[in-house]
Amino acid sequence: MIKKPSQRKRSSLRRGLVYESARISPKTVVDLGEDAWIGDFVFVNLEKLTLGRGSQVNPFASLTGGGKVEIGDYSVIGYGVRVISGTDTPEGRYMADRAPLQDRKIVRGTVRIGNNCFIGANSVITVSMKNPNINIEENVVVGALSYVDDGVPARAVGWGAPFRAKKKRRTVI
Repeated sequence: MIKKPSQRKRSSLRRGLVYESARISPKTVVDLGEDAWIGDFVFVNLEKLTLGRGSQVNPFASLTGGGKVEIGDYSVIGYGVRVISGTDTPEGRYMADRAPLQDRKIVRGTVRIGNNCFIGANSVITVSMKNPNINIEENVVVGALSYVDDGVPARAVGWGAPFRAKKKRRTVI
């Protein structure tokens, strides 16, 4: 059961929580882990969203593209982050949403974010023709304003557009 903020007490939060101003497409299957939450003004338009135990999607984030997004336990999706699981490509005749589907080349995939990851504010994680599935392994820190279009190894700490790992995370839970 997904609870609204008005239906719960902060100290007794157990089931997943979706704030009232969040918008989730009716076609999206949502699997929220214990104590996971989706904040205010988040937009979700996916085939499926899996949000692990204790994870959070902060306000103004969007998880879109019609593919799948899987987020592990105790991970944080920062304010304004864009996770894009599907996109038009220049291989199609058109890239406009209203164009006939047979004239578009759309890539949809899965974005996996491991346990205990932190995705900094206003970062973009996107699939592409080259990488239709993105895997960000466990204990990764992606700095604010980063652009990720490839896999990220476990314990990487980095930032930039494109994202570059700068060092290894020392503390691992």
